[in-house]
Amino acid sequence: MALGAGNVQVCTAAMTYGFKVVQEMISGLGQYMDEKGMASTADLVGRAVPNVTDWQYLNLNYVTKAEIDQDLCIKCGRCYAACEDTSHQAIEMGADRTFSVKDDECVACNLCIDVCPVENCITMRQLPKGAVDPRTGRTVGDYANWTTHPNNPMAAKAAE
Repeated sequence: MALGAGNVQVCTAAMTYGFKVVQEMISGLGQYMDEKGMASTADLVGRAVPNVTDWQYLNLNYVTKAEIDQDLCIKCGRCYAACEDTSHQAIEMGADRTFSVKDDECVACNLCIDVCPVENCITMRQLPKGAVDPRTGRTVGDYANWTTHPNNPMAAKAAE
């Protein structure tokens, strides 16, 4: 809705959690709107549009990795199941049911954060400039969008 949709529909959430999830979504939306001082959904529709940019201007050298706070983790395993079955197999489960991220596999898709029921248990840690991304072996560099990135074959031609 913040990107301009006047309404939304869901299916998988209702299939997974039952129809009562709709009431929870309505309640959550109402609470969010109250916290933001919005009187109606019309106040939300399109609100994020000024923050949207063309994909080609995103920083391709911005690298993050998921990080699990072991003190907050309730060991439910949702992050592990989601990553193992539908993503990049970047979370491992220890014998004591502790979960950790394999940095050499993590692509920062955020799926683990989306499925974790504990707020801020899983966060994304940015790799600083000069660090080596264990997944790609590349050193994190300065800002580079698609128009300047070395992976773009047209960028080299434009520089000539």
